[in-house]
Amino acid sequence: MQAALTAAYVFHTLFAGLWVGAVVLTAWKVIPLARDGDASPELLGSVVSGVSTITRVGAIVFVATGGHMAATVYGAEGLFAPPRGHVVLTMLTLWLVMTGLVEVGGSKVRSALEQRKVRTAARDAGTFYNAAAVVGFVLLVLGGYLAA
Repeated sequence: MQAALTAAYVFHTLFAGLWVGAVVLTAWKVIPLARDGDASPELLGSVVSGVSTITRVGAIVFVATGGHMAATVYGAEGLFAPPRGHVVLTMLTLWLVMTGLVEVGGSKVRSALEQRKVRTAARDAGTFYNAAAVVGFVLLVLGGYLAA
């Protein structure tokens, strides 16, 4: 039982770092390059596609590992007990928000790239990726709090 919980923590944390890192890299390096016209449509499309894939696979990973951790560590009653249970519920909400921001940003990029408009894609999606990066940072901070 303890080995399964440890594995859930490891996979959850590793995937969270991968996901947030990919979003941050996209928001603060790739999108600005595209906004300046220094990225090709293929590059931008490939990066956004990769981040979308990580986000979607992450949904499965986070539900499986987070669900296991929440059920094992907190139980139904513990999720509503302050402060740790509230932090878990806050993280769940922020995860949904971040997922939505990444998906909307990706949709805006894909729409603009259909007309090969790289700068438009970056301009339209930049705010969503920047917001997702900030939410991701907050998620990692809250995860660190729970791990301590």
